[in-house]
Amino acid sequence: MSIICTIKKAEKIRIRCSKCDYSFMSANGAGFLFSVIYEGTVQKAKDGELGKEIKGFLDEYPNGAINAENVTLCCDECGKLSQGQDFTMYLPNDESYKDIEHGRWIVGMPFESAAYVTSFDLIEHYKEYARYQHKCMECRNNMLMVSDEE
Repeated sequence: MSIICTIKKAEKIRIRCSKCDYSFMSANGAGFLFSVIYEGTVQKAKDGELGKEIKGFLDEYPNGAINAENVTLCCDECGKLSQGQDFTMYLPNDESYKDIEHGRWIVGMPFESAAYVTSFDLIEHYKEYARYQHKCMECRNNMLMVSDEE
């Protein structure tokens, strides 16, 4: 299969097969809306809308964090591509980190004091607890996260 991959600005990627003309667009960036997306994702997780695994994790570890970044997923069985959120679960390296104000971007933004954890926070202050196993909507097999380069 021949694939043409064109990366566009603002974290968007378009994949197109030159043989069958299959096309897939992924917009993995959230920009300034990330704090709103993060808070909404955590609330859905606490409400059980994202499954028992993530709800159980946040019930047991209230200071835990979820990676809410958008990612491209590929089914390891049928090859279907889709877009979703990472949902990897993290625990803070330091128990007091949950009390530190973090994630502020710029003064004057409406979500300035929102409680969210950025990918930089995850790298610097957290350790991976468990990866979320995404399932394909077509064949129910496992999906893998793929980078834009892949």
